[in-house]
Amino acid sequence: MSAPSLWTGLLGAEVRHIPAGGVVTRVVSLGEGDPVVLLHGRGGHVETFARTLPALAASGRRAIAFDLLGHGLTGRSPGGYGVERLADHAASVLDALGLDRPDLVGQSLGAWVAVLLALRDPGRVGRLALIEPAGLQPESERLADDRIRTAYERGGQAYREPTPEAVQVRLAGLLHAPETVDPELVQVRTALYAPEQAREVHRLVRAADNDAAVLTPERLARLAVPVLFIRGEHGHTPPAVVHTAAAAVPGARVVTVPDAKQWPQYEQPAVVGEALAEFLTR
Repeated sequence: MSAPSLWTGLLGAEVRHIPAGGVVTRVVSLGEGDPVVLLHGRGGHVETFARTLPALAASGRRAIAFDLLGHGLTGRSPGGYGVERLADHAASVLDALGLDRPDLVGQSLGAWVAVLLALRDPGRVGRLALIEPAGLQPESERLADDRIRTAYERGGQAYREPTPEAVQVRLAGLLHAPETVDPELVQVRTALYAPEQAREVHRLVRAADNDAAVLTPERLARLAVPVLFIRGEHGHTPPAVVHTAAAAVPGARVVTVPDAKQWPQYEQPAVVGEALAEFLTR
């Protein structure tokens, strides 16, 4: 059976645009129950979780995703787009939604933001599920890997010239099975990348110097909430790096998703949905 489209997957979802930290922010929520908040990766938007929101809602949770600062349909900011600034905005979103200790699910850059929120104030976060988390290595170390540097450069074409073909390449680079990119998702991302201001934000996000905020084992050891790492079997981050990070966090564990790369929640939604539901109800 084919995967649901964005439209059918998010039937019944509520879409709002709310002020948060002085920035109008797009928020999508689906389901009822205890809240779980999802934070997407660099250059992403809430549609990243089109296959995750329904799974969490079906497990009895109120699943909430929002566009990070400057991403998707969320407003821009003159204050920069480093990871600490993105975390400032994310904290404002949680405040604006009146959420008390929600569980957080972050993917890539969103996982980095989620960890920073938990480190800043452990009392405002429940559990952390980190999908292919960014921030475990300095950017220079990551880009020293030829495979990652090639993917980085090819994916960047979508920001420079957001044609459907370039966006297709960008999304295909996130998947172990690139031929499974949803054409509807390509259309959505092409439209979101089209404005020059949006492309400028993505360039600034890529250029931000986040080395001071790298999630070293020493920093991760300070986490005082339950943590789950989810990695794609073919993800860019070396397995040893992920396992070293997890070993630094008391009680953390790692789930490796087969036949998946940077977006395991998209390629293997049933596997990731089951892992999240089990972790979030433990």
